[in-house]
Amino acid sequence: MTRLIISLLFCGSWITASAQADSVHVRNKWCSSRDTMVLFTEANNTIQIWSHALKPSEILLKPVDKTLRIGKPDVKGDTISVLAMPYPSRNKPMRLAVLNAKTKKVIKTVDFYSDEVPAPVARGGNIQTGEAQRKDILAQNSLKVAFPRSLYSYPYTIKQYIFKIHTPKGGATIPVNGYYLTRDILTQIKDAPAGTVMEFTDIKATCPECATRVLGDIKLKIK
Repeated sequence: MTRLIISLLFCGSWITASAQADSVHVRNKWCSSRDTMVLFTEANNTIQIWSHALKPSEILLKPVDKTLRIGKPDVKGDTISVLAMPYPSRNKPMRLAVLNAKTKKVIKTVDFYSDEVPAPVARGGNIQTGEAQRKDILAQNSLKVAFPRSLYSYPYTIKQYIFKIHTPKGGATIPVNGYYLTRDILTQIKDAPAGTVMEFTDIKATCPECATRVLGDIKLKIK
């Protein structure tokens, strides 16, 4: 009977611990894949933690070793956010322990892996090739910033650009403040014959707490 009671107590505590661990969710806010534990080197990383079973005040965060450093926790609603600074070593995971703030027992340990961030590029909306059907080009409403073949999703925004187009009937050079494709630009695209190549040059982008940077030109051919 004593063994049975001890076993039941152990089983009960294990179920509780497992339930708490399962209820704790961790992600890098600036990773576009919610379930991919990646930290980007020399880039912005914000680890977010939330739980259905624990309040933020009941959670303590602690890097397991020197490959990861975190900033001061910021709590909004049920979510804890910390700035993360990865220092990867030999492709080993960077480990973050989630502890019970009262008992200091580990609830969950999360392994993060590192990835490099490629240089940002500008794109004509969702078009990723150098040519597209006219209707597909006209369906876009803005220029966007992308990180090719990367899950990095820090919010860069186009600040300004110059649109250029040349056709047998003439040409146009339209400077734009902002990221939208203006009505004048869409009219030029609509009236241009198939085979016309348009250009977006002097593209400048910025992001929160970032200096403005110039991105490469876009050349887009109308099919």
